[in-house]
Parts: sequence; structure tokens; C-alpha cells
Amino acid sequence: MWLRGWSFPDTLKAVASTLNGVSFYLASPKRKPLTVKKPKKQDDAHVRGLLRDAWKASLPWDEPKPSLVKAYLQNRGLNPEMLPKHMPFRFHPAMPYWEDEVYLGRHPAMLALVSGADGKPVTMHRTFLTKDGKKASLPYPKKFMAYPSDRCLTGGAVRLCQAESVLGIAEGIETALAVRQATGMAVWAALSCTLLERFEPPTGTKHVAIWGDLDRKGVGGDSARKLAERLSERGINACLHIPPASLLGDCKSIDWLDVLNRVGPSGFPSVI
Repeated sequence: MWLRGWSFPDTLKAVASTLNGVSFYLASPKRKPLTVKKPKKQDDAHVRGLLRDAWKASLPWDEPKPSLVKAYLQNRGLNPEMLPKHMPFRFHPAMPYWEDEVYLGRHPAMLALVSGADGKPVTMHRTFLTKDGKKASLPYPKKFMAYPSDRCLTGGAVRLCQAESVLGIAEGIETALAVRQATGMAVWAALSCTLLERFEPPTGTKHVAIWGDLDRKGVGGDSARKLAERLSERGINACLHIPPASLLGDCKSIDWLDVLNRVGPSGFPSVI
């Protein structure tokens, strides 16, 4: 997909053709390829039903023991014992995965509740996992679920802890948790550079610490800077923290989780 700029189905067809027509969906020669497709359009009632069913089928993120979500966080270099006790996470043992309307089976998943700028629940973000607590080998192992038309994702975030007068915001969930672990500050996750740029801090926030990503194209840093400028124009104190360029090396990008894993808490600047 990356090399040719192909879609996922086109890539599957090309690889299958190279392998003499063997389908990726065949577990054995006796089974037929899975061609089940989900509807392109989903009304609000259907979307709410999907969200409700996923939530009901999920478990507290730190159960069962040993927790697969805990294992995932540990595999990413985080210490679950140092993280907020009531994070808005759930564990789904068998979440269905769809790609380009094609069903690709069920996988364990970490669910994160995404709240809008008004604090109301909007949808859930899924991180698909392997059975040993690693990121699943799927085209896009991190995905949003759909959300009803009367809810707005813009300005929202995964509220990983209670808001404080000084609030941190980062792009990824794991990045935000790394900042929390290293500094102890309240940090939320915007989930994408686009949503980071449009983040709306809650009423009562006096200072926003923006923990941006560093990448060679500059996309992550640009989004973080635009947020800082917008907040400053509105009279909200904002400081911007970007990982040192010296840590980038041969990598395409680096975030604050990488800093935690490479340097440790000493690599983090003071919050204000």
C-alpha cells in the first residue's frame, strides 16, 4: 500500500495474484473467501446500537487478570501502576474489524471513550491487539467507531483523567500517558494532528501544555503550533513542547513516548 499508493483491496489482489491466486481469506482450500460487506450508510439509531453493543460486550480495562490492555501498555514502555486509576478504557475480547467494507475477522481491542468539547460522549477509539498484548498486524490497527450526527468530534479528546487548571494535550493516547507518567500532569489525547489543532480546553483551564510530535514532514509540529497560536489569541496561556530533533535520527517521527523509552523522565522539560 505504501510503496504503490494502492488501496487495501488492490494490494490484496496483487499479492494474491503473485501467490497464484491464493486468497488471504482462505484458512483452508475448502473455505470460500469472505465477501461480507457492511452497509455504506448507517443511520443514527444503527450507530448508537453499534456503540452500545460494543460497550456492553467489553470489560473493565484492567480485567480479566492479567489484563491484555495492561500488557499492551507495558509493551509500549508504560507502567500501568503509574497511570490514572479511572481511565476511560474498556477491553473488548473480539471486536470485528472491517476494511473498505470487507470483514477481516475479530480481534481483541482496547476501547477508549472519546468525549466532545462539551464533555459528552461522542464515540469510541479502538486499538486492535494481538493475543499477547501487542498492536495487531492489520492495515489500520487504530480506528474510530462511527458516531451519531448530533454529536461532534471536533474539539474533543480522550479525557484520560480529571481536568486541572494546567492541562496537557497530546496527539496519541500512548503519548499522553507517557507525559502523565513522566511529569504527573493531567494530559488528554486528541487522537490525530487534525483534532489536536482544533482542541478545545474545558472551562477553567488556565494553562495548556501542548506535547506535539516531531516528524520530518513537520505535520505534527505545525498542528501543535497552530493550536498554541489559536489559544494564545483567545487569551489562554499555552506552551509548546516538541521532542528534541537530535533524537529523530533515522526515524520518520518521534513522540514523547519515544522520549520516555529512550531517555526517561529526565528528557521531559518543565511543564510551564
